[in-house]
Amino acid sequence: MSNLVWGQRRDPLRLIGKRLLLVLLLVLVTVALSGVWKVYRKAQESSVLRKEAEAQLSDLDKRRTQLEADITKLKTSRGMEEALREQYGLAKSGESVIVIVDSPAQAPVVASSSVMQWFQRTLSWW
Repeated sequence: MSNLVWGQRRDPLRLIGKRLLLVLLLVLVTVALSGVWKVYRKAQESSVLRKEAEAQLSDLDKRRTQLEADITKLKTSRGMEEALREQYGLAKSGESVIVIVDSPAQAPVVASSSVMQWFQRTLSWW
């Protein structure tokens, strides 16, 4: 009986079947790991995109709050007047504008004599 069991273990067809099953199992594990890796990478990309979207949402909320404050301010006559003055430089009747102008920069003083002229004057006797 031990010869019969030993003979079945060494049967070439059975050995090829086991090896094919092992290769098939290895291929299935590789495909499964590849799928898991792709899902992991998509999750990482989604996390980064979510953080960017949350930052944009926060920025938009701040801008909306500022715009609502500006609209509320513009609904008053004082706010509207301030906006017109700021944007168009308008003045009320009786007000005057003072324009401050800087004096023109003075041109640098250029020396009228050169080094050669100095030598000529100093060594005129030579």
